[in-house]
Amino acid sequence: MRWRSVQEFVHLDRTMLVRRPEGDLDDGPAVVLVHGIGVSSRYWTRLAPLLAPHASVHVVELPGFGDAPRRDEVLSIEEHASTLLAHLRTEGLDSAVLVGHSMGVQVVVEAALQDPARVRAVVGIGGVVDPSSRSTLRQALKLGHDVLREPLSANKEVLRDYARTGLRWYLRTVPSMIGYRTEDALPRLEVPLLVVRGSRDPICTREWAEEMTALAPRARLVEIPGGAHVTMFSRPQEVADEVLAEVRATAAAPPAATGPAAATGPSVAAAPPS
Repeated sequence: MRWRSVQEFVHLDRTMLVRRPEGDLDDGPAVVLVHGIGVSSRYWTRLAPLLAPHASVHVVELPGFGDAPRRDEVLSIEEHASTLLAHLRTEGLDSAVLVGHSMGVQVVVEAALQDPARVRAVVGIGGVVDPSSRSTLRQALKLGHDVLREPLSANKEVLRDYARTGLRWYLRTVPSMIGYRTEDALPRLEVPLLVVRGSRDPICTREWAEEMTALAPRARLVEIPGGAHVTMFSRPQEVADEVLAEVRATAAAPPAATGPAAATGPSVAAAPPS
């Protein structure tokens, strides 16, 4: 697919890239796609064109990932979320559906906690981190298991991005992901949550997906038959249908409450890896 524009967005000396697919709607509902650890916008290239005729689609590359410039420090999940929110405010996107994958789920959940009035809904695909697997080794083993379940095309895109990211940067980023307690964040979520998992995903297990759904005040769970962890790449049409259904379902939803609870500072304390 082709991108119709690529924008550099700088916030507090952090540079994030924002890509727009050809054919998306400037005046449509905003849908923002946020990737996971070690990867980039590349694995959204099958989903984004399916959303484009119906939405204003913004595909980000977080600072330090993909083609986004890398600085010495590794950002926390809270800092990634605040950078994402700064872009939404700059663009005047005040009712966005935030779609995250894997570590990106943590980023979009945290963004909705920091500024719930700006977020219409959150879609979490293959969310992490399952509390029963809160260690670098367990996550690595599950990732290796997932590689065996993904189609070759998905592995090719993901492994290409991992190679570009490099092992050192990947390992430096892992503690931020492991340390963010998604299970503590979800009960405070004020906006609707759609939990999406591939039925063969070994990283976001059925049990963990059900726990995420139960923890959030307003949530529903959808399983994509045959999909593994990168289900939006291997089953893009099914995922697009669910995302667009969430966009439509939340179109008339009242905005989240504002006030002290909607402050824009970090809202979940990171815990050290175990």
